[in-house]
Amino acid sequence: MFSIIKSGMASAMHDLSIISNNVANSNSNGFKKSLASFADLGAGRSAETLASKASGQGVLVEDKRLSFSQGSIVQTEQKTDLALQGNGYFILRNPNDAGVSFSRNGSFALDANGFLKTDDNCFVLGTPLIDGAFAPDAAAIDALLPIRVPGTLNEAPISDLSITENGQITAKYGNQEAVPLGAITLGVFSNPAGLLELGNSRFGISDNSGNLTLGAPTDAGYATLLSGGLETSNVEITEELTAMIKAQQQFNGSARIMQTNSDMIEKLTR
Repeated sequence: MFSIIKSGMASAMHDLSIISNNVANSNSNGFKKSLASFADLGAGRSAETLASKASGQGVLVEDKRLSFSQGSIVQTEQKTDLALQGNGYFILRNPNDAGVSFSRNGSFALDANGFLKTDDNCFVLGTPLIDGAFAPDAAAIDALLPIRVPGTLNEAPISDLSITENGQITAKYGNQEAVPLGAITLGVFSNPAGLLELGNSRFGISDNSGNLTLGAPTDAGYATLLSGGLETSNVEITEELTAMIKAQQQFNGSARIMQTNSDMIEKLTR
């Protein structure tokens, strides 16, 4: 009996931990909420009893699962803020170790050298130009390069920047015609639920994430890119608070059963 009660309390604590993390990140751009996963322990022989006729021996904490449902899009009017509506991830490279990660958080900005970067200095990768023109999508990550928007061209300062739904980036310098600079490339996984959580709304490739394919926004199976917006967290506070109440009731109920079990044992041993 004690082991069953203990498993119920442990599962409730595990659920509360996941819910707390979801609520804490409800305002994190591109954050994907987690869902608790449980399974029942089958009846059988245990260290405490002979063959059990009960329907089960408690609950088993399996793992947590990520929910990749679409988050809401908020307008920021900042052209380098990018939101994805649909399937896919931005591809980022850490300048310190050249590690590649994937994210739905499109809060980007240009640094002093014109490179499109994240808040923590990671490069945003894209398909480079060929002979000054937009090229077909890269087939491998190694072919991608950091996206750069020069501040001046032929001594003329940048006067306008455009990032279209298909990820193509063009800029005007002075009174000159718009010139192509590069294109955002997205990554799509056959099993995104198997991605490795890295923190900061980023994910890494794992043995369970499946095949990675690269493509441009608006391609078949890829998200549409929205410039001047950000995808918010997919956490619904009302749902999380409801789940929190259920987990608290589960914990309190298990605690009362434990107290009742303790009282019964005390009476039997007097």
